[in-house]
Amino acid sequence: MGWTSDMIFVDWLELGYNPIGPDGAKFLFEIIKFHGKLETLKLAWCQIGAKGAEYVADALKYNTTLSTLDLRGNGLGMMGAVCLARSLKIVNEALTSLDLCFNEIRDTGAFALAQALKSNEDIAVTLLNLASNFLTKYGRVALTEARDHVYEMRERDISIYF
Repeated sequence: MGWTSDMIFVDWLELGYNPIGPDGAKFLFEIIKFHGKLETLKLAWCQIGAKGAEYVADALKYNTTLSTLDLRGNGLGMMGAVCLARSLKIVNEALTSLDLCFNEIRDTGAFALAQALKSNEDIAVTLLNLASNFLTKYGRVALTEARDHVYEMRERDISIYF
């Protein structure tokens, strides 16, 4: 028996340390995109890579329930962070916590995420973990400025961890 979209009725799912890869991410996020009541998804160290981040980003454009997403240690790299940032820039009023530590995002990814925080007035993110991503002072400054901008414009605090 295969999975169907009406089978997702849990609000919390932990799949960390399972090598689902980008293909597993594609399958999972096609279901999450429009169905279910999932609020917390933990996919730490699942080897989804930048390609998997594309599927995550696409689902985030449509999903209205996912509030906590843990993508630690997935090898997203700069391109994966850019994909996620594009999605957050456009829409997503549900996601409040995003953990991207240990993904080698570097400054390019940090700049993209900072721009997304600044440009989306409805962004709900209040916690962004970017620890251990090889950020230089330039990436950290961009994120700090984005955090300050969000506070000044929307009076909303965002905790960013480097």
